[in-house]
Amino acid sequence: MGKVNGIPIQLKQVTEIRDGARKEIVVIEANGLYYLKGDATYVTFEETHEGETIKNVVKIANDEVVVLRSGAISMRHTFRKQSETIGTYESPVARWEMKTKTEQVLYQYNEKTKKGQLFSYILHLSGKHVGRHAVTISFKEAKK
Repeated sequence: MGKVNGIPIQLKQVTEIRDGARKEIVVIEANGLYYLKGDATYVTFEETHEGETIKNVVKIANDEVVVLRSGAISMRHTFRKQSETIGTYESPVARWEMKTKTEQVLYQYNEKTKKGQLFSYILHLSGKHVGRHAVTISFKEAKK
């Protein structure tokens, strides 16, 4: 994909959370934008949670992904392959320190099909292990 800004996409984010025998799957489907800036790929989209809007910016570069969320939920976190990183997660109720161990950062974009897919990490909130999260973001260029 050439150096262009703001290509409309259809996005699906699937988060699979496993904690012992407990398994939960959270799916977000949204329209967004895909663009390149420098050596990084960006995906932006909005989601609604309990009637409130959350803006998401996902920056993908080399072996790391930076997730910025603002609105009803605020979050800033860098996921770096084979590294432990610390960020923050804030809701209207509380603010937590987020510590993750990122096992894999895998990003693929197929120019021919105009489809992309992004990754898995172990999450700790305020020092408590809250399970293994496997996040997959799939997107494709929106039909014109």
